[in-house]
Amino acid sequence: MIPIKPLLTIAFFLMSVWVTSLSAKEIQWKELPSIPDKEGYAGMFAGVSNGVLVVAGGANFPNKRPWEGGEKIWYDHIYLLENKDEVWQLAEQRLPQPLAYGVSVTFNNKIWVIGGNDAQGHYDKVYSISYQAGEIVIDVNYPSLPVALANMAGAVVDGVVYIQGGQVSPGGVGEDSFYILDLKQPPSEMKWVGGPAFPGTSRIQAVAAGHNGEFYVFSGFHLLKNEDGGLDRQLLIDAYRYSPGDSSVNGKWEQLEDLPRGVAAAPSPAFSMGNSHILIPGGLDEETLRFTDPSTHPGFSDKMLAYHSKAETWVEMGDMPDGISRVTAPTAFWKGYWIVPNGEKGPGVRSPKVMGMETKNAFGWANWTTLGIYLCGMLGIGFYFSKRENTTDEYFLAGGRIPWWAAGLSIYGTQLSAITFMAIPVIVYATNWRLALGSFMIFAIVPIIIKYYLPFFRRLNITTAYQYLELRFNIHVRLLGSVTFIMLQLARMGVVVYLPAIAISSVTGMDILLCIGIMGLFSTVYTVMGGMEAVIWTDVIQVLVLLGGALLSIFIAIANIEGGLGTIFQVATEHQKFKLIDWSWDYTQLVFWVAIIGFFFLNLISYTSDQVVIQRYLTVKNEDEAAKSLWTNGIITLPGILLFFGLGTVLYVFYYSNPDKIGSVNPEELLPYYIVAELPVGIAGLVIAGIFAASMSSLDSSMNSISTAYITDIHKFFNAKLGDREYLKLAKITTVVMGVFGTLTAMWIAVSEVGFIFDLFQKLLGMIGGSLAGVFVLAIFSQKANATGVIIGTISGAFCTFLVSRFTDINGYLYGAIGVLSCVLIGYTFSLLFPKGKSQPQGFTYKSIVKK
Repeated sequence: MIPIKPLLTIAFFLMSVWVTSLSAKEIQWKELPSIPDKEGYAGMFAGVSNGVLVVAGGANFPNKRPWEGGEKIWYDHIYLLENKDEVWQLAEQRLPQPLAYGVSVTFNNKIWVIGGNDAQGHYDKVYSISYQAGEIVIDVNYPSLPVALANMAGAVVDGVVYIQGGQVSPGGVGEDSFYILDLKQPPSEMKWVGGPAFPGTSRIQAVAAGHNGEFYVFSGFHLLKNEDGGLDRQLLIDAYRYSPGDSSVNGKWEQLEDLPRGVAAAPSPAFSMGNSHILIPGGLDEETLRFTDPSTHPGFSDKMLAYHSKAETWVEMGDMPDGISRVTAPTAFWKGYWIVPNGEKGPGVRSPKVMGMETKNAFGWANWTTLGIYLCGMLGIGFYFSKRENTTDEYFLAGGRIPWWAAGLSIYGTQLSAITFMAIPVIVYATNWRLALGSFMIFAIVPIIIKYYLPFFRRLNITTAYQYLELRFNIHVRLLGSVTFIMLQLARMGVVVYLPAIAISSVTGMDILLCIGIMGLFSTVYTVMGGMEAVIWTDVIQVLVLLGGALLSIFIAIANIEGGLGTIFQVATEHQKFKLIDWSWDYTQLVFWVAIIGFFFLNLISYTSDQVVIQRYLTVKNEDEAAKSLWTNGIITLPGILLFFGLGTVLYVFYYSNPDKIGSVNPEELLPYYIVAELPVGIAGLVIAGIFAASMSSLDSSMNSISTAYITDIHKFFNAKLGDREYLKLAKITTVVMGVFGTLTAMWIAVSEVGFIFDLFQKLLGMIGGSLAGVFVLAIFSQKANATGVIIGTISGAFCTFLVSRFTDINGYLYGAIGVLSCVLIGYTFSLLFPKGKSQPQGFTYKSIVKK
């Protein structure tokens, strides 16, 4: 027997550790380890390379204050910080020269140092700093700026660095120049290009930002020659946005609403917060410039100002904690924090402190308690049904005891993974309703499944869909189908746990590995105990919680939008958020015909060849009940469309109408972040629990279906002499192994740089999945199709899909159609060419089955 009690003990131990976690307020400043210099530095360079925070250069007055005659010194030091609870290390390597007051950006695991100055003058040099194998590597083989620059503003946007303004010499007036460098190019092909003319006046010490694919410039000083030959500073409050066109150099500038106050020399680049806010902490404003005596200066502004890029308005975001305001400091995003290393806290006075800012919402004990009770309830379901799972039929198919409505909800829940639940509102928030069009294609698929496919899966008394392929063709086709399915599930298991875990850990403060471990352990325990019956009933609860959570989220958002539904329809209409159909013929976009064709075949693939889905309509008592379950799944899609797509639109208007509300830093966290921030205490925990359960549902479905396919299609082929009790024990062992595999895979993805490997693996196997649906089309509708032809068709269909994806720009939603159709055409053709291929058409095609 599977050791259930030890698994339960581990589960409750993990919960006791996990429930002690606490989160912070929405905006939290944290002091990180200070740089080991008693004065600290202004004008440093900062960035992140291979997970290590790197700061370099800077200048200070080490002996006396400037008003006491102190001498300003520039530095070439490089400091490293690997973790937030460690100390800074001084690297053996140094900058090529002492340097400060230039621009630094992070891209492709390198920190790019651009321009800057020292006591002798300003420079045009560009080089990169990276941390590799425990040491600093500096590369100077990059094109220099067109002119020497310091005190300019700069940021990186989609791999392109933009530089605006600055000074070419210490006593020179500000520049209005605008330069662009594409960091994605090989060094030998990189070239600085002058961009479109900047529409504002010349300036220094402006604040830059890269946000949503656009470059921003805020405030700064305009320098004017005075009668004595010196320079006077004019504080600016204007703001500009540069939107790249087809390429980075053919975009256009747009002047934005003026800032309510100046923010010159504030930490730059400004913080890009979620997809709607740019946060500027502190800076030099009119109030602080009134103080002319540096020895009695009270310090720079501690007020935070944000630009809401959707509503195009400025929002006051409160004050920073006392004493942490800084100017002439760089920024970097590292381990969930926006980092501000050192900088000036007053005229001529530096600070060695390193501050980090993050955005979080308090999850709270009530939410933790709700979440814990919910997950314990999932274990309870597994324990309840464990008493019934005495045969493989009961373990795999719930003994045919599942009501049609529960099976239908389970089918819907299986398709609605945690990734989908979080992704749909994000896509609608960022775009419109075009994706909804494809969801309606379920109504085109259900009648086809009921009439043409369901008779085979129900009347032939099979456990897996691939058993039919042996009846129709031969054992080789059955094994090909089953192995393909298992490989597809293995490829997705880690991903469907890892991606939701990122969002959940972010909004709750839970360690991501602990989050993955809890999901993996709980889902494994209740699936092993309760089999398919536990899987389906946990799916039912998950669907109800997610639909209820989406509905409640909409109501709460509407209640917090001035004007309610009227404002929602007005704003959404003005911003084209309700756009459903695009009538163009552009096959690279999700236009009308692409959505119709693409989603028709994607649904065909899922409902005709995916054991996870098919197994659910084998759990009801007869064919009529199975048909009802499919219609239930289809009908529940309608309110699902309105809820999840409507939620995306409502969230857009909510954040647009409440510009003081900061959304998530990462788009995939938009919905969980909103849930924790805005839903009532306790209810938020329940909905987050629903996301937990949805992720576990994806994992438990894969575990049970892999176990079903392996035992039924593969193990029995090689060893058909075991009794049913031995097969049941082996099925539970297989379930545990799959649970461990999925959990460890998700953890591996979380701690290593292997995500791209799984993306590629999923893509390649997905191409075979399309072909597998083509095999069922040939099996059911063609008497001339044979084993040789369908095997060639399967391989050829996957290859055709790969070629299309590799060498064309065709929309990815059409890949399923290409896989199915190419498999059918090529498989049928080769069946005619090899008519002696082994098959058993009599009694196993549609015409023969419906006569029974």
